[in-house]
Amino acid sequence: MALAGLLTPVASFAQQAPTNATNAAPAPDWTVTLGAEAQWEPAYPGANFMRLRPFPAFDIEYKNRFFAKEDMLFGVYFVNNANWSAGLALQYDFTERETSDDTRLRGLQNVPATPRAKAFLTYTQSAFTLSTSAAQDIAGNREGLVVDTNATVTLPVGKKLYLTAGPGVTWTNGTYQQTFFGVTPSQSAASGLPVYDAHSGAATGYVTVEADYLITKSLIATVEMKFARLYGNSASSPITRRVQQNTDTLALTYTF
Repeated sequence: MALAGLLTPVASFAQQAPTNATNAAPAPDWTVTLGAEAQWEPAYPGANFMRLRPFPAFDIEYKNRFFAKEDMLFGVYFVNNANWSAGLALQYDFTERETSDDTRLRGLQNVPATPRAKAFLTYTQSAFTLSTSAAQDIAGNREGLVVDTNATVTLPVGKKLYLTAGPGVTWTNGTYQQTFFGVTPSQSAASGLPVYDAHSGAATGYVTVEADYLITKSLIATVEMKFARLYGNSASSPITRRVQQNTDTLALTYTF
């Protein structure tokens, strides 16, 4: 998801306070952030119309080791400190496609949301963060492997507003590409679309801009805009109606 992993560092901004080695309180076992968000997103990869999808927003960590956040239902950190974060998670990928979404899809197959096994690595130095992840479909839905890499910079604007922005790219393997963008001979006969073999490659390039406003020390309002574009096989597919695939997100969260 677009906000996955971003609310935790923002919440930490709100929680920072001057301390010294003699009076610093021990870190709590639990850190809990709850809220709600809504995404205005493409109805399916390559769609030319949008839909509004509400989500619960949550970020729960236990002893800086175990976590659940956004689309990652459960995860474990192997490393989690000021500079490095790495681990594994069970992710639920909400990306899907129904043949009823568009008349051009009739004769193709439905593509359901699917669970994924996800490995991730993040490095942060001052205001700069570099992240990469790989998420593999583990439910046999032929939705393949998705690899995402992005870089961001986060800067304060006054005492309550933080701005985060940066580029990213998503690479997908041939299984993912064929499921979402390919057309088999039988599907071509049923839909009227030309046969199309989709192969692995860089599928999406994007730039994300996010603003986090600290209403109080614990209550945060977030606005995120993701400007994305399909490339390669994804852009050339006869299934694709629009190569520009932007997503806008609004969220309100409270850290306990």
